[in-house]
Amino acid sequence: MPRKNSSTKSVRSFRLSLECVRQLKDLSGNMGRSEGDVVEVSIDRMYREEIRFRNLMISEGQKPEENYKVGKEQELK
Repeated sequence: MPRKNSSTKSVRSFRLSLECVRQLKDLSGNMGRSEGDVVEVSIDRMYREEIRFRNLMISEGQKPEENYKVGKEQELK
């Protein structure tokens, strides 16, 4: 159960695997939070981790795909 209704949050819909739904329900029950809150916390944690390990560029004017090299430079040699 959500702690409060918030009309300021947008509504989204996602297709999740059965395993993901089970994990979401487990986390929700253990944390005592709504499934929506669990999704918010999870995304926030992942976002912060991506920034921490420099996999995500914020306001640097770079394209994130530039961080992921496949090895084309090696193929040219």
